[in-house]
Amino acid sequence: MDGKSVQYNIIRKFLMVAFSSIAFMVLGILILSLLLSEGLNSDYLIRALGFDFFSPSYFTVLILIVIMGSVSTIIATYTIGVPVGRSLRNQLQAIRDANEKLSRGKLDHRLNVKGYMELEEISEQFNRMAQRTEKQVESLQRLINENKELLEGAEEAASSEERRKIARELHDAISQQLFAISTTVAATSKMIDQKPEEAKRYFAMIEKMVGNAQQELRALIMHLRPVNLENHSLKEGIQKLLNELDLKHSNIIMHTELNNIEGLTPGVENNVFRVTQEAISNILRHSKATSFSVKLYQKDKVLTLMIEDNGIGIDSSDSKKSSYGIPTMRERIEEMGGRFDIISFPNKGTRIEVRVPVGLQSIFKS
Repeated sequence: MDGKSVQYNIIRKFLMVAFSSIAFMVLGILILSLLLSEGLNSDYLIRALGFDFFSPSYFTVLILIVIMGSVSTIIATYTIGVPVGRSLRNQLQAIRDANEKLSRGKLDHRLNVKGYMELEEISEQFNRMAQRTEKQVESLQRLINENKELLEGAEEAASSEERRKIARELHDAISQQLFAISTTVAATSKMIDQKPEEAKRYFAMIEKMVGNAQQELRALIMHLRPVNLENHSLKEGIQKLLNELDLKHSNIIMHTELNNIEGLTPGVENNVFRVTQEAISNILRHSKATSFSVKLYQKDKVLTLMIEDNGIGIDSSDSKKSSYGIPTMRERIEEMGGRFDIISFPNKGTRIEVRVPVGLQSIFKS
């Protein structure tokens, strides 16, 4: 029996019981209302109905009819209505769960809803959409892997632009800080003898400015690192990057939870690594964070990367937001069929969440 037949049978049974119960109750209520009306007497009822309703036998039958109608309605509700409602609720929840899984990158999830025509149609449409999306992501990741050398060549060709960008940032950030330091040092040297306490305060400012300049310079140097993993796995590359940062940035606490990811292609690995590199560079340069965490794991054929700091956050109205590299990071992830989310509130830190489908069935099979 198909889903449509099941649906029709359930509806037909429910309507039969419901209408028969309603008919019993309406008949009983009508007769009771006639009996209880003040303006009516037994002679009128006998003439109207053709028999004496006030006799004990007929009155008992009437009460039984009302009771049977009420009981039938209750039974119909609980034996048919409640299970149907529960089944419908469960299948709607299954559709909601499937949509959530698909949005989080679990592209191989499929729906199997039976018993309701409309929900079956939604289920079939969802499965077709999920299958098309899975094939599109497979094609995208295959192209990324096949064009890995071409992409690396493009990265190399763009290195001159990257150098110009770093030169501009060195001028805008480091050179300005160095100029401020030199000016402050000159002013401090003139007041050491006359205003020693004021000079101490200026020395503290100089020390802080030097520290900021060092941190900015180290973050910029990170952009000069190789753009690929150099034959390391994604986990190994990220761990190596964090180990180097730990040696150079003792003032910031790092928490890591890195797991091996199966089924990654070199192109996908390099893109995720570059996003990690850019996100950590932003933390060092802009966030003023005292700690950050990096998590890398795989669940349900979805790679998940989470990078979170406790810094000043990113103001949604910040005109310099594009300088953080967020559009580039988002583009890298979305071109692999992934999802890039950033959550940030002023003075409450920033969290970047990356999800990329991995291990798809037909990817890169020769």
